[in-house]
Amino acid sequence: MSSKQTKLRIALAQNSPINGPEGTYNPETSKDHPFASVQKNLDKATEFVASAAKQGADVVVFPEYFLQGIVNEGRQYLCLSSDHLTAHLQDLAKKHNISIVGTIVHGKLPSSHSAALPSVSPFTSSDAARKEWVEYLKANPPSDEQVAEPTLHNTAFFIDENGRVLGEYIKKNLWHPERDYLTAGEESHEVFDTKWGKAGFLICWDISHPAAAQSLTDKSVDIVFCPIYWLGTDSEPAINDHEHDEDYERQLTSALCFARAFETETVWIMCNAGGNNEKDLIGGSGVWAPLRGRLGGFDGSDEAVKPLFH
Repeated sequence: MSSKQTKLRIALAQNSPINGPEGTYNPETSKDHPFASVQKNLDKATEFVASAAKQGADVVVFPEYFLQGIVNEGRQYLCLSSDHLTAHLQDLAKKHNISIVGTIVHGKLPSSHSAALPSVSPFTSSDAARKEWVEYLKANPPSDEQVAEPTLHNTAFFIDENGRVLGEYIKKNLWHPERDYLTAGEESHEVFDTKWGKAGFLICWDISHPAAAQSLTDKSVDIVFCPIYWLGTDSEPAINDHEHDEDYERQLTSALCFARAFETETVWIMCNAGGNNEKDLIGGSGVWAPLRGRLGGFDGSDEAVKPLFH
């Protein structure tokens, strides 16, 4: 590894993202503000970032969808406030002197949509700011075709301890259901410099594509960050026609990370969603390195922060 610093202190933040209610937001009938589920996830992430920093981590890595949850079934409006999520995480990184990795789904409305989004963040204690977003959604209902179908990019990010976004990547290889509502990235895989060497991203289903990993290796990557949201039910119903280990999906993600780390001679840092329901949120987050194998992580789906110092 051609890193400037040889010891990278990682914290895996295996959280359990809350999904917003299915269907479009209706200000007339909803008892909560439009981004209530995102706020709950953000509160948990804020807690995990503070915990990781307190334990001495340099970088805290979250799963895919850790803030917004799944954004289909009329929940696309949850992505309209994505820039404010980035700004919040930048402030967190500076406050706790720690780098943050995860994904945010950014929503872009068509140019024909003339109404400007509110400039204030809904992720504050300000009732006025939240009301401004409610009024916007009243005037521009999420059921409206343009608002209901923004262009959605699932974007991995690396925010350093100074709050700078050092690298971003839009997911290229979408899982089958995602193809109905996400737009795949078209840019080539890029790497960026960190204190510990060159880093790059792959997101979830990307890791099943050896060519994606190789494209990063061709650019001399040292560390690959892999936020994923890989469920225990992802191979259903096809897998039900075959005898299989109950832990099949977790074994698969671990094997893929191990193989890619070995093939590319890079360190792989994967964080998956966890939680109490192992049938769906299987966890299994970990770190792999060539000639060393799995360096540690979660054996199960516990929702927690786990530091790994190697």
